[in-house]
Amino acid sequence: MRQDVLNQLNVIAKGGDFVNKSAIARMMDCDPRTVKRYLDGYIPTKKRKRKTHSKLDDFKSTIISKLELGCSGMAIFKFIQKSGYNGSYSLLEEFIKKHKDEQTKKATIRFETCPGQQAQVDWKENLKMISKYGEVFDVNIFLMVLGYSRMKFVKLTNDRTQKTLFNCMNEAFMYFKGIPKEIIFDNMKTVVDRENSRVGNIKLNSKFSQYSKDVGFNTITCRIYRPQTKR
Repeated sequence: MRQDVLNQLNVIAKGGDFVNKSAIARMMDCDPRTVKRYLDGYIPTKKRKRKTHSKLDDFKSTIISKLELGCSGMAIFKFIQKSGYNGSYSLLEEFIKKHKDEQTKKATIRFETCPGQQAQVDWKENLKMISKYGEVFDVNIFLMVLGYSRMKFVKLTNDRTQKTLFNCMNEAFMYFKGIPKEIIFDNMKTVVDRENSRVGNIKLNSKFSQYSKDVGFNTITCRIYRPQTKR
């Protein structure tokens, strides 16, 4: 819509001057027919975008449920191919990325916990460190945060194995001089048995489940791709 054309016509109308459509068109650099349409009360409307059908439309619910279970993009691609999907992997990859971004942006309610009630555990960025001799080391960052005081325990590790996870947690308990009643984790494979988990029914890894019982804390898992559900 040429708002500048409408503004000029309004100015002319208020002044009671004769409207020369050709002169206005030359001045506003537009077609004289555009000026005429506006003078006749024509208000252009935006064209509606045509709804296009995506090859993924029939598989989106399946894709999302598989993502909730922690399946990789390639595993999902092969699965829906067997069900009739004939699109490209890049199309699926784009949808997965968009879905993950939307999930992580969703707002969740934050609440405070009582002292000793809750903590959360996570692995932070995988870092590559190079020594002065050119040696490359993969470094992981273990983090446990107390829900009430926000007190943190941080430890650098060479891997993210279950044994390393247990050792880091034991050191964190010694550092905090106590064990929280409940600890929140994301769906890391050292905690969750992904193969036997279903949406809304998360099954813990058997060794981790036994460890939590021996140590004395309850395990809470946040939904995959929803890091905000962790406090």
